[in-house]
Amino acid sequence: MRRHVILALAACGLSLLFSTHALAQAEGNSPGGAVPKPTAPPDQAKTAKPGAEPGKPPELTVAGNFGQWALVCGKDKDKDGKEPCSLVQALVQKETQKLVFRLTVAYGPKGNLVLRIDSPTGVALQKGLEFSPDAVKIYRLPYQACIAQGCTALLVMPDELKQELVKSQKGTITVYALNGQAVQAVSELTGFADGLAALDKRRAKPGG
Repeated sequence: MRRHVILALAACGLSLLFSTHALAQAEGNSPGGAVPKPTAPPDQAKTAKPGAEPGKPPELTVAGNFGQWALVCGKDKDKDGKEPCSLVQALVQKETQKLVFRLTVAYGPKGNLVLRIDSPTGVALQKGLEFSPDAVKIYRLPYQACIAQGCTALLVMPDELKQELVKSQKGTITVYALNGQAVQAVSELTGFADGLAALDKRRAKPGG
């Protein structure tokens, strides 16, 4: 039995940009590999950079909106003078306005396009998260980590998935509860092609 969650879409900069560690980890893992054990939140005192305020999120700007996608960029440039940017789409529950799923697309350190989907906790980690553009083909995203706020699944995007995202209208997200019940939500993919083009433009030009 499948249960559908009624969600509203929010194209806004609610997501932190991918960390280099998370992207590198995704690029180093093969799709469908072993799911790491849930991890606890990092010790902020140990991971904070010198002079940085512990617990303070990075400064972000919304560089553009494309359908239900937002192009979100950090103000701290990388070694090549480029702003780290990602495409973000947030799915919130209509009644409570609580964030349920968040899709983020960004380039990793090796130049691969990576899809990240954040989901609630209480899911069957070994089953992974399933994503299907226009219900044509199902892609499995292995879970990488879980903290109190939610779980993160990552997938290095094959070119086939990239092309499907560009031409598809909707994407179905499926997670499995601990009792085996499938829970689904639908994301709007309209605008992804323009958003990806804007992301590529920012990536190719130092300083955006």
